[in-house]
Amino acid sequence: MSNERRRSTRVEILGRLHGLVVSLDVPVTVTDLSLGGMAIETPVAFAVGAVQEFQLTMGDGSPVVLLGRVIRSENSTPAGAPPVYATGIQFIDEESPDASQVGDIIDKLS
Repeated sequence: MSNERRRSTRVEILGRLHGLVVSLDVPVTVTDLSLGGMAIETPVAFAVGAVQEFQLTMGDGSPVVLLGRVIRSENSTPAGAPPVYATGIQFIDEESPDASQVGDIIDKLS
């Protein structure tokens, strides 16, 4: 039996999408994305359960703003290196106008 709990297949981003935590003005590196959420790397930790607004920007400069809940946030760096937190985000506002654009982003990146 697989440990995979995701409902949607994730697409590896490979630097083609830029992100920002809007309220904190903190850049994020989006490592993969699905219709239900994303994995990001940040220089700061987030509290599990916290809701954040994320702005995702494609290479053409078009932004998409989405709400997401932090599912996990762990320091993924070796001792002595600047911290990088691997964070899992679950999108929560599926009714927002930009939420439907996640599928469009995935199509462009696939």
